[in-house]
Amino acid sequence: MNFDQQDELFDPALARPVTVIGAGSVGGEVVVKLSQIGAVNIQVWDNDDVASHNIPMSVYRIKDLGRYKVDALKEIVREKSGIEIRTHLKNWTRQPLRDSVICCVDSMDVRCDVWGIVRDNPLIDVFIDTRIAKEFVVVYAINPTDPVQIAFYESRLYSSSEAVTPTCGDHGITYVSSIAASAAIARLTNSWKGGTNSPLFEMLVGNLLQIT
Repeated sequence: MNFDQQDELFDPALARPVTVIGAGSVGGEVVVKLSQIGAVNIQVWDNDDVASHNIPMSVYRIKDLGRYKVDALKEIVREKSGIEIRTHLKNWTRQPLRDSVICCVDSMDVRCDVWGIVRDNPLIDVFIDTRIAKEFVVVYAINPTDPVQIAFYESRLYSSSEAVTPTCGDHGITYVSSIAASAAIARLTNSWKGGTNSPLFEMLVGNLLQIT
């Protein structure tokens, strides 16, 4: 891979190990983009297969229909970057986490479980949480040992039973998934470079209106 074009933007040597939880429309694109910027230590958790509605809004191909997402994703990443990602053909269920963590799931309950492992964990440098609903994108970038950011994130965290409408999963068009994934990678690389992230990015994509 020739990274000359990104020389002034991101040095692949700064990339840290990353765990991506969820390989749907956002998670799959996050993994591909990570490999394209030079991250080589990537692991992914997901037990779902590729359905027909996944193909128009994600990195998956027609030939991937019916395959497990992690199997298809491993092949796609290998073809695009030569990198071998580590995959887990099962849902994440409170396994230990460390380094950089990106949460790309549909369930608020799973987010709560992930946060239970991430919160106050000195082994995790940054926690990224992506949420999309139709054309609304929210991406959190949280330092899990910063009390102010912990309090802020927890003010936006609730169980699925408390949700009036889904905050993730109610989506279906590729440009929304792409912006969510790109925002997640931008926040991640900024953290790896030692930059300071605002804990919240919000955008109404249809109007190209960044709210926060």
